[in-house]
Amino acid sequence: MSAKNTKTSVDTKTDALGEVVSSSITGLVAECWTVEDADGMPSVQKPRFGSFLTIDSEETGLRIYAVVFNVITGPQDNMHRPSALGLTRERLKAEQPHIFSLLRTEVHAVTVGYKSGGIAYNHLPPQPPEVHDFVYLAGNSEIQTLTEGFEFLRLLTTISSVPTDELLAASVREAYQARGNDYQFLIEAGQSLSHLLRSDYDRLLSVLRKIKPQTV
Repeated sequence: MSAKNTKTSVDTKTDALGEVVSSSITGLVAECWTVEDADGMPSVQKPRFGSFLTIDSEETGLRIYAVVFNVITGPQDNMHRPSALGLTRERLKAEQPHIFSLLRTEVHAVTVGYKSGGIAYNHLPPQPPEVHDFVYLAGNSEIQTLTEGFEFLRLLTTISSVPTDELLAASVREAYQARGNDYQFLIEAGQSLSHLLRSDYDRLLSVLRKIKPQTV
């Protein structure tokens, strides 16, 4: 990773996982920062599929909420493409540690709400986040507020460019975990999904089967 993408405690907010590199009203792409682990090796904090993010935009004053639908790690450019070396990760760290610095991790997320003037809204924001805005993992209390009423599920069902059924199940699991494994929430989520997907019973069953709290 280049120096500008390396997180330090001097010029960045230490609890952010990265920053926006591309954005729209409906979603964003963020690049994760690289930090050094205990062994001095490059390390990246990668959010989970279906997890909730927050983005504070200083330009608009909005706090954007988004759900992760993809995490991609690859080369920084076409000149430094990785190739199979047949070595274990431990041997790579010992013999060729520099190759990890040539990678970048991008997070792709869809927008599911925003906060303005202290009020949270479960619909698309009037403006997208700005490029270089910092990206954070949402806290449990914010996830609880955002997922009340299950409007976030309705928004996710309208998105065709992502694996929607998998994302619905994963986001419910994340919200369930943020509530301290509240089983009543799962019952209400299932009822909401039954309403949203009532015209496609097979799809509904598929989503419900994917919601497995014991695997969270």
